[in-house]
Amino acid sequence: MPRASLAATSPSCAVPSDFRILDDRVTESSGLAVSRRHPGVVWTANDSGDSGRIFAVDTRTGRTVGVHRFGAPVRDVEALAVDPRSGRVLVGDIGDNGRSRTVVRIFWFDEPDLGDTQGEWGSWELAYPDGPHDAEALAVDPRSGRIVVVTKDSVGGVYELPASPSRSGVNRLRKVGEAPAVVTDAAYLPDGSGLVTRTYTSALVLDPKSFAVKASRLLPLMPQGETLAAWPCGDQLLVGTEGARSDVRVVPVPVRAATSTTSGTTSSTTGPTDGGDVSVEIEGLPPTSTAGDSGSGGPDLGPWLVGVAGGAVALGVSGVLWLRRRRGAHD
Repeated sequence: MPRASLAATSPSCAVPSDFRILDDRVTESSGLAVSRRHPGVVWTANDSGDSGRIFAVDTRTGRTVGVHRFGAPVRDVEALAVDPRSGRVLVGDIGDNGRSRTVVRIFWFDEPDLGDTQGEWGSWELAYPDGPHDAEALAVDPRSGRIVVVTKDSVGGVYELPASPSRSGVNRLRKVGEAPAVVTDAAYLPDGSGLVTRTYTSALVLDPKSFAVKASRLLPLMPQGETLAAWPCGDQLLVGTEGARSDVRVVPVPVRAATSTTSGTTSSTTGPTDGGDVSVEIEGLPPTSTAGDSGSGGPDLGPWLVGVAGGAVALGVSGVLWLRRRRGAHD
């Protein structure tokens, strides 16, 4: 397939408002990436069970403005990224709930036009150096082109692809750092100054070299917080959830300095934002419901939320709290 121009089009910096993905075909949005070619558009893909296709969604209306069918034999798509240097869309077929896949794959192709399109694809086969991992996060460093996969483990890891991955053999990933626990998506900031990871409850900015936590904030409460994308203006994130007609919220990039420099640990967080009426389940604790912020007179969510964001969802806390999905079909 033809290689994309290295001069990718710069996307618009008009920050969107919160929106909802309205397409009934998008039932399990498990990846989110801002378009480089089409201002105000993001790409998303369904979790396992769908065919090889991605959806272009207008952030102003929530309506689908394009479907690209690349036809690859996908198995468990969990992440999307658009390489700002090459203009390629990267589709991370990296999910492995049973931790049984010896090889996972990234499919790639030039970012397509809007409308109904189809085209060729290339792929890279990947293997971890320390055995299979479940992963839902894929990100491209805009400065170097470095591509990383972040695992969804109780002690997460950041794994780097070779600088020039091979299409004809299995590429051995290299572990370059630790990451917070239970990472469900990740994206580099537009200037490359940080790698933002998200968990079910928090966003954490990691140093791009040491992967130590630089800042963090609690996210709007969502029943299944799966997606994250960095808006090109550099100070806003899009965070979304799985499920039919799922919501995508706009939140600021965390800026408060973490009090610990240990990778994956922080005790400095901003407060939770209004996430609406949401029920969240944590293993070992009863389901907790809240409407609005923690000052609304409902249950006091502060202690366990800060614990999840600052310790249990990060690293080093005995008995890490695992968030149980309300729907048990997929992680």
